[in-house]
Amino acid sequence: MVRGLKLFGILAVSVLFITGCGNSEKTLTCTMSEEDDGLSMEQTVDLSFSDDKVTNVKMSIDTKITDSTYQENWDMFVSMMESQYEESSANGIKVTTENDSDNYTYTITVDANLEEASEDDLSNYGLDAFTEEGITYEETKQEAEDAGYTCK
Repeated sequence: MVRGLKLFGILAVSVLFITGCGNSEKTLTCTMSEEDDGLSMEQTVDLSFSDDKVTNVKMSIDTKITDSTYQENWDMFVSMMESQYEESSANGIKVTTENDSDNYTYTITVDANLEEASEDDLSNYGLDAFTEEGITYEETKQEAEDAGYTCK
């Protein structure tokens, strides 16, 4: 009986080591919608956490022009957006854009792997704050909600 208990104890500890009991992964999704003077914008931020540290950030900004005056200047709007957000895929950061001129919608997506991207590249996109030590899931969620995002 004692031998059976020892074997069970060794087996239980082994299972804990194999499954990595301390590694927790979470995802936080925050959204915000704004509408102002014929322009509506929906932002979605997906944050992946591993052991309470942000490892990946994916931001998507969907902009839609609803005012006919602004729609007449769609090409100028697109040109401005393209000059600010060039498509690229390097060093852990991928930027994509989508121009839907039929519906006057322009989408920018930035997907950053914080473990691969350089501090300079993260800074260029305003993502360097996510690499600071000690920023937890709960603190990140609270800061986003304080900024007007709805998070789940």
